[in-house]
Amino acid sequence: MRNLTRILSASIALACLAAPVYVLAADKVVVSCSANVDYLLDGAVAEPYHKDFVVQPGVAFTDDFSTSTREKIFTASLGRDAGNLVVSIDYFNDVGVFHAIGISTKLTLHGSKGIETTSGSASFATSQGVVGNHVTNYTLSCHRI
Repeated sequence: MRNLTRILSASIALACLAAPVYVLAADKVVVSCSANVDYLLDGAVAEPYHKDFVVQPGVAFTDDFSTSTREKIFTASLGRDAGNLVVSIDYFNDVGVFHAIGISTKLTLHGSKGIETTSGSASFATSQGVVGNHVTNYTLSCHRI
């Protein structure tokens, strides 16, 4: 009985490991994207970020561009929602001792191989720490390959 339990446990574990490979084989969609994030302080670009990347279902993209003192990471993934492909990105940048910026957004690709784009902006002003107007602009453009 004990051996049967081990065999079943091993079989279930193997099935769980093999399942993502089967899903990837069935959905061979590849999406090429370009992300731009500009952090501006008082109107001047203080820290630009640009990354071209490719994502597939089940294969995320990660760019860890941290330094020894600051955490900086960009991640992207591809999923589906109501049959449409959806690219999700997360950007975090610890820009200073008192301030960090973060962007999270999704872009839905509607069937064709045309380029889809989304963009936005976030801002705040402060009179403590790094004084000034802080603005983060982003653009995400993607298309199926």
